[in-house]
Amino acid sequence: MPGLRRTKPDLADVFAAPLVQFLAIARHENLTHAAAELGVAQSSLSRALVRWERQLGVPLTSRVGRSVRLTRHGRSLQHALQRCSEGLERASTDVAENLDTDGGVVALGFLNNLGSRMVPEILRAYRGSHSDVKITLHQGGSEFLIDALREGTIDLCLTSPAPNSPEFATAQVGTEPLVLVVPPEHPLATRGQVALAEVASDNFLALPRGYGLRAMTEQLCALAGFTPHIVFESTDAATLRGLAAAGFGVCILAAAPDATDSIEIPIGIPPASRPIVLTWSTARTESRATASLRHYILDHLR
Repeated sequence: MPGLRRTKPDLADVFAAPLVQFLAIARHENLTHAAAELGVAQSSLSRALVRWERQLGVPLTSRVGRSVRLTRHGRSLQHALQRCSEGLERASTDVAENLDTDGGVVALGFLNNLGSRMVPEILRAYRGSHSDVKITLHQGGSEFLIDALREGTIDLCLTSPAPNSPEFATAQVGTEPLVLVVPPEHPLATRGQVALAEVASDNFLALPRGYGLRAMTEQLCALAGFTPHIVFESTDAATLRGLAAAGFGVCILAAAPDATDSIEIPIGIPPASRPIVLTWSTARTESRATASLRHYILDHLR
């Protein structure tokens, strides 16, 4: 955007002028020198010091000739404000990275199973033309991703299902078929399609609650007229697939054509698939880097 500064912003100057002023007084213990450093009139700095002491109800300095000395209250405040200043310095660095038109940092979250193919393909192609954008990755279930997006830990996420909240915007970028995973010796193993009601009496393996696929498993089984008897939960789809191959139970997972030990049967009744949605917050201002990756994912996948 034209007019935005390309250099590192000083968030302390923007958001906390009294913090900067008091730390200058504490550093010099001399109002004249502190005022000279800050480029302000000594009288305004002296008035500010009096105002802070009135507001806090404690003396922050004592006069010693032309100098000032911090009281124990002033020294305690100095230490606390120094920590604040260091935090603002780190924040200034983060903001500076995202003010750069060509660079920046983006935190991308994604569902566990998307890490084997979809996300690597996106990153490989995107980084080929945006090598100066740093991307940090976060992997987990749908509930974890939405919480992280809400808290600002991540900027974008690829998840399912789409969150139903006005604080998020979404765009569908793909659809994943869901399949019933069974062992090779299962009576349905040779079928080209299955009605989910046919496994109503089977033991089920599933992801824990908080994962979108767990909710979809329960919803599909409810549509088929039964509640699944879940005998084991795991956050790792490969573990569920392996246990299904060993005959420990059946499970509903996203299709994985390269799986060899287990049998995947398309679910015909009820139809089973899940949308993959790119999700971002509408409550925060989007950085250039985040907008760049978001537009790229939408163009690349759709």
